[in-house]
Amino acid sequence: MLLLVLLAGGLLWVFYDWTLTPLWIPLGVALAAVLLTLPLYGRWCWLTTTDHRVLNALCHTVCVSLFVGSLFLFVNYHLADPSSSREVTVIVLKKQIKEYKKSRRVGRRHYIPDGVRREYYLHVSFPDGKTETLHVSRATYNKAREGKPRQLLLQTGCFGLPVIKKGI
Repeated sequence: MLLLVLLAGGLLWVFYDWTLTPLWIPLGVALAAVLLTLPLYGRWCWLTTTDHRVLNALCHTVCVSLFVGSLFLFVNYHLADPSSSREVTVIVLKKQIKEYKKSRRVGRRHYIPDGVRREYYLHVSFPDGKTETLHVSRATYNKAREGKPRQLLLQTGCFGLPVIKKGI
């Protein structure tokens, strides 16, 4: 079950990255599902192995919100209307690289540095004035130039939220 929860959290993060929506929309959908199914929190005793109400309610809240939120964004992305495709020209405002130190284990309690991991971001401005930070690949990052336009292919998702299908 822990693997399913981690997978749902990862899917939620990935599909949120590809969807142009404020964070409160998927969170609101997930929390609404949690509140609607809250009377079923007692059924989580098979996982928590206890009848403790707070623990079961917490388990219910975490699991249901992650599953519903990731399912919501997954369906919105994959059932996007291809006829609603449109090219949008965005302006690259800033390029950013975030570096994270990696380490590897060499003994029971000993870790040594093992290089860095880089993540690439573009801060872009849409024609309507909205700005977004997009997580991009290294190849896309290298091709982009600050102050220059960039083409994105957007489609309207199943629930009306715009998704980026191409360009990042």
